[in-house]
Amino acid sequence: MNINADNKTGEVSKQMPEVLIVDDDPAVTAALVAAVQDHNLQTDTAANGQQALQKLCQRTVSDNLYDAIILDIQMPIIDGWAVLHALKNNPLWKAINVVVLTGIADTPQEIARITEYDGVFVRKKEGIFEIVSDLVERIIPGEAE
Repeated sequence: MNINADNKTGEVSKQMPEVLIVDDDPAVTAALVAAVQDHNLQTDTAANGQQALQKLCQRTVSDNLYDAIILDIQMPIIDGWAVLHALKNNPLWKAINVVVLTGIADTPQEIARITEYDGVFVRKKEGIFEIVSDLVERIIPGEAE
């Protein structure tokens, strides 16, 4: 959860947790945004790994990191594997929870690769949006009821 101090009063205020959704399919992105927002979580989106890494860098500078990331693997420009690698090799990003949402990780080796990066693997299938939004709500620290 993001915590900010008011510059005038010094009071600390909690912002709603925010999830970055990274997927190159606009329909999937829109459905995930709606599902996650149904759980009273803020969302931001990126259409590929390059945009996601740029947003992460901007958030790092402003000290306002995402609470979780929903990440597709197969995307143009920079794929999800490269994003996972960057997340887990940057000490500032390593603690961000990641849900890997993909239809291409079919072998045990690919699933093991996702878990090596501490990602949670979810296969794209019917009903996936509700599953992912429930999972994201559970992995954000302090948000489980």
